[in-house]
Amino acid sequence: MNKKIYLAGAMGCYFGTERHEYPKQWRDKVKKYVKKYYDHISVLSPTDFYEIGKNYHQTEKEPMRFDLRMVREADVILVNLKDLNTSLRTSDEIFYAFIKGKPIIGFLEDESEYKNIHPWKIEQIDRIETGKDAMKNALEYINEYYVENLL
Repeated sequence: MNKKIYLAGAMGCYFGTERHEYPKQWRDKVKKYVKKYYDHISVLSPTDFYEIGKNYHQTEKEPMRFDLRMVREADVILVNLKDLNTSLRTSDEIFYAFIKGKPIIGFLEDESEYKNIHPWKIEQIDRIETGKDAMKNALEYINEYYVENLL
């Protein structure tokens, strides 16, 4: 049985900037890594359904409810903590997952940005990996503790 990981992280703050592709890029990197190493994990990425700046929806209620439904259906939440302080949407996804009792694993490649994470968010996240291989380490942790042990 496949376990589902939802990929949370800031998106809107990159719209209209030179880094507008970043939200999709890191999520695609996760999907590629998971596909290569973990055939028993499915990835739920909001960028596969809604892109910031595209007119796929009539109201903001649609992507909000869609994303929160994916959080609810996921087994684990992987959250990129980069620019979390600018993303109310990601903050809501973390809180919703926390309330639902979902494991939340965060990663942050630039350790100096850790100080920008609100203390309540740190308390809501089960584990935070930092540094150069933070994303990979977070995925390995998820596989070992939340996937392999539950198969």
